[in-house]
Amino acid sequence: MAPADLLLPLEGQREETLRLLDALSQHDLDRVVRGEGRTVRQLLCHLINRDHGVNFAIHLALEGEVVRFSSEEREQMVRWESDPAPPDWDLPRIRRELVEAREALHGVFAGMSEEDLNLPIRWPEWPARTIRTSIPYILEHEDSHLDELRSAVNR
Repeated sequence: MAPADLLLPLEGQREETLRLLDALSQHDLDRVVRGEGRTVRQLLCHLINRDHGVNFAIHLALEGEVVRFSSEEREQMVRWESDPAPPDWDLPRIRRELVEAREALHGVFAGMSEEDLNLPIRWPEWPARTIRTSIPYILEHEDSHLDELRSAVNR
Protein backbone atom coordinates (compact mmCIF):
# COMPACT_ATOMS: atom_id res chain seq x y z
CA MET A 1 0.00 0.00 0.00
CA ALA A 2 1.22 3.51 -0.83
CA PRO A 3 2.07 5.68 2.19
CA ALA A 4 -1.07 7.36 3.52
CA ASP A 5 0.68 10.68 4.13
CA LEU A 6 1.84 10.98 0.52
CA LEU A 7 -1.26 12.97 -0.44
CA LEU A 8 -1.26 15.25 2.63
CA PRO A 9 0.20 18.23 0.70
CA LEU A 10 -2.53 17.84 -1.93
CA GLU A 11 -5.15 17.64 0.80
CA GLY A 12 -3.88 20.84 2.39
CA GLN A 13 -3.97 22.57 -0.97
CA ARG A 14 -7.49 21.36 -1.70
CA GLU A 15 -8.63 22.55 1.76
CA GLU A 16 -7.30 26.02 0.91
CA THR A 17 -9.21 25.93 -2.38
CA LEU A 18 -12.40 24.84 -0.60
CA ARG A 19 -12.00 27.60 2.03
CA LEU A 20 -11.80 30.15 -0.75
CA LEU A 21 -14.78 28.56 -2.48
CA ASP A 22 -16.79 28.72 0.74
CA ALA A 23 -16.10 32.47 0.96
CA LEU A 24 -17.41 33.14 -2.57
CA SER A 25 -20.83 34.38 -3.54
CA GLN A 26 -22.68 33.04 -6.54
CA HIS A 27 -21.91 36.36 -8.26
CA ASP A 28 -18.15 35.79 -7.77
CA LEU A 29 -18.28 32.77 -10.08
CA ASP A 30 -18.74 35.12 -13.04
CA ARG A 31 -15.76 37.33 -12.19
CA VAL A 32 -13.02 37.27 -14.81
CA VAL A 33 -9.60 36.01 -13.77
CA ARG A 34 -6.59 37.93 -15.05
CA GLY A 35 -4.60 36.36 -17.82
CA GLU A 36 -6.56 34.06 -20.08
CA GLY A 37 -9.92 35.71 -19.44
CA ARG A 38 -11.53 32.70 -17.81
CA THR A 39 -14.11 33.20 -15.13
CA VAL A 40 -13.75 31.97 -11.57
CA ARG A 41 -16.30 29.24 -12.41
CA GLN A 42 -14.25 28.17 -15.45
CA LEU A 43 -11.02 28.06 -13.48
CA LEU A 44 -12.60 25.99 -10.71
CA CYS A 45 -14.03 23.59 -13.30
CA HIS A 46 -10.58 23.44 -14.90
CA LEU A 47 -9.20 22.19 -11.57
CA ILE A 48 -11.89 19.50 -11.51
CA ASN A 49 -11.11 18.49 -15.12
CA ARG A 50 -7.40 18.38 -14.37
CA ASP A 51 -7.98 16.10 -11.37
CA HIS A 52 -9.92 13.72 -13.59
CA GLY A 53 -7.16 13.87 -16.20
CA VAL A 54 -4.48 13.09 -13.61
CA ASN A 55 -6.56 10.17 -12.33
CA PHE A 56 -6.84 8.91 -15.91
CA ALA A 57 -3.08 9.17 -16.49
CA ILE A 58 -2.33 7.36 -13.22
CA HIS A 59 -4.78 4.58 -14.08
CA LEU A 60 -2.99 4.13 -17.39
CA ALA A 61 0.39 4.04 -15.66
CA LEU A 62 -0.88 1.35 -13.29
CA GLU A 63 -1.95 -0.66 -16.33
CA GLY A 64 1.52 -0.29 -17.83
CA GLU A 65 0.55 2.35 -20.37
CA VAL A 66 1.74 5.91 -20.85
CA VAL A 67 -0.45 8.70 -22.20
CA ARG A 68 0.64 9.52 -25.71
CA PHE A 69 -1.17 12.09 -27.79
CA SER A 70 -0.70 13.27 -31.31
CA SER A 71 -0.47 17.06 -31.60
CA GLU A 72 -4.12 17.10 -32.68
CA GLU A 73 -5.19 15.00 -29.70
CA ARG A 74 -3.16 17.20 -27.39
CA GLU A 75 -4.86 20.32 -28.73
CA GLN A 76 -8.22 18.64 -28.21
CA MET A 77 -7.27 17.85 -24.58
CA VAL A 78 -6.23 21.45 -23.99
CA ARG A 79 -9.56 22.62 -25.44
CA TRP A 80 -11.43 20.15 -23.22
CA GLU A 81 -9.62 21.42 -20.11
CA SER A 82 -10.49 24.97 -21.15
CA ASP A 83 -14.11 24.31 -22.10
CA PRO A 84 -16.57 26.78 -20.70
CA ALA A 85 -17.88 25.71 -17.34
CA PRO A 86 -21.48 24.59 -17.26
CA PRO A 87 -23.42 27.75 -16.32
CA ASP A 88 -25.69 25.76 -14.03
CA TRP A 89 -22.76 24.67 -11.84
CA ASP A 90 -23.32 26.66 -8.69
CA LEU A 91 -21.13 26.82 -5.60
CA PRO A 92 -22.47 23.62 -3.98
CA ARG A 93 -22.04 21.66 -7.23
CA ILE A 94 -18.48 22.90 -7.76
CA ARG A 95 -17.61 22.10 -4.14
CA ARG A 96 -19.05 18.60 -4.47
CA GLU A 97 -17.12 18.00 -7.71
CA LEU A 98 -13.83 19.24 -6.20
CA VAL A 99 -14.27 16.93 -3.20
CA GLU A 100 -15.29 13.93 -5.32
CA ALA A 101 -12.38 14.40 -7.74
CA ARG A 102 -9.89 14.41 -4.86
CA GLU A 103 -11.60 11.41 -3.24
CA ALA A 104 -11.18 9.56 -6.53
CA LEU A 105 -7.44 10.27 -6.39
CA HIS A 106 -7.36 8.92 -2.84
CA GLY A 107 -9.08 5.77 -4.06
CA VAL A 108 -6.45 5.26 -6.73
CA PHE A 109 -3.59 5.77 -4.28
CA ALA A 110 -5.18 3.49 -1.67
CA GLY A 111 -4.87 0.58 -4.08
CA MET A 112 -1.24 1.26 -4.98
CA SER A 113 1.84 -0.45 -3.68
CA GLU A 114 5.03 1.39 -2.85
CA GLU A 115 6.48 0.06 -6.12
CA ASP A 116 3.55 1.44 -8.12
CA LEU A 117 4.59 4.95 -7.12
CA ASN A 118 7.71 4.53 -9.22
CA LEU A 119 5.81 3.78 -12.43
CA PRO A 120 6.34 6.29 -15.23
CA ILE A 121 3.56 8.75 -15.91
CA ARG A 122 3.29 11.31 -18.64
CA TRP A 123 0.74 13.91 -19.46
CA PRO A 124 0.94 15.86 -22.71
CA GLU A 125 2.74 18.88 -21.31
CA TRP A 126 4.71 17.08 -18.60
CA PRO A 127 8.25 15.83 -18.91
CA ALA A 128 8.73 12.17 -18.01
CA ARG A 129 8.30 11.48 -14.30
CA THR A 130 6.91 8.90 -11.93
CA ILE A 131 3.59 8.87 -10.12
CA ARG A 132 5.41 9.82 -6.90
CA THR A 133 7.33 12.71 -8.45
CA SER A 134 4.15 14.03 -10.10
CA ILE A 135 2.64 15.04 -6.78
CA PRO A 136 4.58 18.33 -6.42
CA TYR A 137 3.53 19.30 -9.95
CA ILE A 138 -0.12 18.58 -9.19
CA LEU A 139 0.24 20.67 -6.04
CA GLU A 140 1.88 23.58 -7.88
CA HIS A 141 -0.79 23.56 -10.57
CA GLU A 142 -3.63 24.06 -8.11
CA ASP A 143 -1.60 26.52 -6.04
CA SER A 144 -0.93 28.76 -9.03
CA HIS A 145 -4.62 28.80 -9.94
CA LEU A 146 -5.58 29.50 -6.33
CA ASP A 147 -3.44 32.64 -6.47
CA GLU A 148 -5.31 33.71 -9.62
CA LEU A 149 -8.66 33.05 -7.94
CA ARG A 150 -7.71 35.08 -4.86
CA SER A 151 -6.67 37.96 -7.05
CA ALA A 152 -9.91 37.83 -9.05
CA VAL A 153 -12.06 38.05 -5.94
CA ASN A 154 -9.66 40.31 -4.00
CA ARG A 155 -9.11 37.89 -1.12
